[in-house]
Amino acid sequence: MKSFFKYLLASVIGMLAVCLVMFFVVLGSIGSLFSKSSAPVVMVKDNTVLQIDLDKAVKEKTQSSDFSSFNPLNPTDFSKALGLNDMIKAIEKAKEDSRIKGIYLNYDGGSFGMASAQELRKALEAFKESGKFVYAYADMYPQTVYHLVSVSDSIFLQPQGMVSFQGLSAQIMFYTKFLEKIGVEMQVIRHGQFKSAVEPFFRTDMSAANRLQYQVLFGSMWNTIRADVAKSRGIPEERLDEIADSLLGFTAANSLRAGLVDGLVPRSHMKGKIIGARMGVADSVDVNMVSLPDYLASSFPEKKKAKDKVAVVYAQGEIVGGKGSASSIGTDLADQIQKALKDKNVKALVLRVNSPGGSVLTADIIYQEMMKAKAKMPVVASYGDYAASGGYYISCMADRIFAQPNTLTGSIGVFGTIPNAEKLLTRKLGFTFDHVQTNENSTAFTGVSRPMTAYEEAVMQQSIEEIYAGFVGKVAQGRKMTPSGVDSIGQGRVWSGTSALQIGLVDELGGLDDAVECAAELAGLTRYEKEEFPKDKDFTAQLLELFNEMKVEQAQETIARQFGTAGLETYQFLSGFLQQDGAQIWMRMPEVFVVE
Repeated sequence: MKSFFKYLLASVIGMLAVCLVMFFVVLGSIGSLFSKSSAPVVMVKDNTVLQIDLDKAVKEKTQSSDFSSFNPLNPTDFSKALGLNDMIKAIEKAKEDSRIKGIYLNYDGGSFGMASAQELRKALEAFKESGKFVYAYADMYPQTVYHLVSVSDSIFLQPQGMVSFQGLSAQIMFYTKFLEKIGVEMQVIRHGQFKSAVEPFFRTDMSAANRLQYQVLFGSMWNTIRADVAKSRGIPEERLDEIADSLLGFTAANSLRAGLVDGLVPRSHMKGKIIGARMGVADSVDVNMVSLPDYLASSFPEKKKAKDKVAVVYAQGEIVGGKGSASSIGTDLADQIQKALKDKNVKALVLRVNSPGGSVLTADIIYQEMMKAKAKMPVVASYGDYAASGGYYISCMADRIFAQPNTLTGSIGVFGTIPNAEKLLTRKLGFTFDHVQTNENSTAFTGVSRPMTAYEEAVMQQSIEEIYAGFVGKVAQGRKMTPSGVDSIGQGRVWSGTSALQIGLVDELGGLDDAVECAAELAGLTRYEKEEFPKDKDFTAQLLELFNEMKVEQAQETIARQFGTAGLETYQFLSGFLQQDGAQIWMRMPEVFVVE
């Protein structure tokens, strides 16, 4: 009876927590809808500066509502999370817009990858070719952000700020000793000496292969960053290495003396004293500024639309089993490819990939759909920050592949992991296990209470070898290479986009616009429209997805972030309690094979 009331209380608390979240979400949506309906139409005046606030994580594609950043302390904030696609679109429009005289990059804590920075940087370089200015300001510049803003005519810093300019590094935490102490052994099967994601589970330091991999990768990426900064700031590359070695950017005064920035001023001075002076305006209230979202929402001269289209399908995030989400790739991406192909006006397809990999099953489903697309029309791949493992798998058949110099590319390899917690569960905690089975290997891969048998390990190894051979074969076919040639640059090794170009994994260095132009050229198109997939879901669909289809791990992450450990424990208990009955036997079959 006591346990019954404990379960009942936990259920009530859990339901209240869910209702509370639901209330805030609905409240936020209503507030958002009212604010949209009452918002005045923005009119862009002459002599205006476009302000780009870098204050959120930049994703590949704009999302109409950013549920991932839900905050119960500010429940009505579901503001649009602008994607790289719309940021570049705005910069390109501003270049040709006579009303826009310059761009103000205002960094306030946003984040993006190195390849995304490269793509934005290229758009800003093209903008400057029109003779218009670019200014940048921040309280502090992380290195990737500094690489982006170094293209600016002038860079300003808060008087007590800093510039993180120190080169690239990676520090890896190894869990082997910790797992030994608590009695857990991670059983790892892999193909690829460079497939290093699992090394922390069975080593205490980096392998020689992994050290070499990162040294070459970071060396290539640093060469790109250093060369770009040197060109824009007029500082010799040798001097930039001296600045990085001496950490001169870590004080505002040294940043100024070293030439990393052009001035140390409070943020409040930017509009009036800095931008106003450039615009020839004495009073800051007379400086016309327009935000990037408002600029995109403002009116532009209508152009007659072309009939032919190039479809751009976005593949962003980890590749997961089942349906994906705004931040993950699922089997529904294959549906989006099918949807694009059903449009008779679509004459070419570009797959925009920004993924570190994931489920091989989902990756293969998408690969098969891409092969169908290739049989009907030209297919081009464009890589963002990552096109690794499964991200490369789903796009290796493309007629042409574009990457940025700092895109993480390749990682052609496979691994599987199954933990063995026998020492922890049985010897330390005192749990015992018993079972019944109908066949000799009925219990294979079903639990963590014992080590794999030699036969189970052999079966797993055989499966991974077959998956790797299939992966290599697909790459060999798509890139017109021999399997042995792919294997020599595979083995799980990650390459920069620059190195990937040299070894044949990509065809050209460039961004999404370059890939779209290439696809149109391959299709023989002179006038065309770009159509993006997937389409933004309406609010109701997003709400249903959030509460009914969101993966358990995503739900747990969100609840832990917003309600802490107690909230997470309540959710976990509730989700188990509502699904089980007295006779239910819990059996877990982990998804073993991943292309990561």
